[in-house]
Amino acid sequence: MIPPKEKPSWDFEEFLKWLAHHPEALEPGMRMLDQPVQLAPELAPDACGLDGLGRPCLIVHLTKFTSSTYDRLLGLVARMRAEADRFRGIIPMPASPRLMLLAPSYPDETKERLALLAQAFPLRCFRVQPPKAGRRTPSVDLEELQPEPTIEQHLDDFAATIPTHFARRLLAACPVLYPMVLIRGEQWPLILVGSDGPTAALHAASDGAQFAVSGQVAGQALLPLDNDDAVDLAIDYLMRAQEKNGSTAA
Repeated sequence: MIPPKEKPSWDFEEFLKWLAHHPEALEPGMRMLDQPVQLAPELAPDACGLDGLGRPCLIVHLTKFTSSTYDRLLGLVARMRAEADRFRGIIPMPASPRLMLLAPSYPDETKERLALLAQAFPLRCFRVQPPKAGRRTPSVDLEELQPEPTIEQHLDDFAATIPTHFARRLLAACPVLYPMVLIRGEQWPLILVGSDGPTAALHAASDGAQFAVSGQVAGQALLPLDNDDAVDLAIDYLMRAQEKNGSTAA
């Protein structure tokens, strides 16, 4: 008699349960919706979150990429935009969806195609792996589809609509903190990664740069960087997070 196959020690359903309590693993300031987003049976995302600005983040888990995968991704974003009014009661900015892909790996050919899709709508990819030996949490890493733009290139794009002085001040402080804070992301929002993982997200909103965290800064989860005092608060938040994680590691 062939014994039944054992259930994997960590499957995607378990990951979703974990993600419901740790959305900051994908992006600080994000929260998960308690209810599913029903677009169509063949287009339902695996989960949906809201970023710091209130935009829907459609989360899709993939174990392989086929010719129909890209049609599905386009269909998800297109349907969300077309039916935005139906979700205004639960999503502040339903007409501005983002797509977040979770996969164990991304072949080079796949990354080339996804990079083209990323030119059409906000797309962010993550490599998700089961917990490593001796750990209880999964591995979640941002996947680069192409070389990341320099900070100046990001800010040049940003400056086309709003001033960048305050965002530049914050980003200039990141590499001189100890330990330094890494700046990741090919698109906005930029992810600020500290010694213990993603610490904050910097959004380019229509009314200025917005600093989003999983907790609160000055009593709010979304801090507008519209003056020097606000930038000082954001830098202080990053500094305290680094000091806390550094002392814990020691």
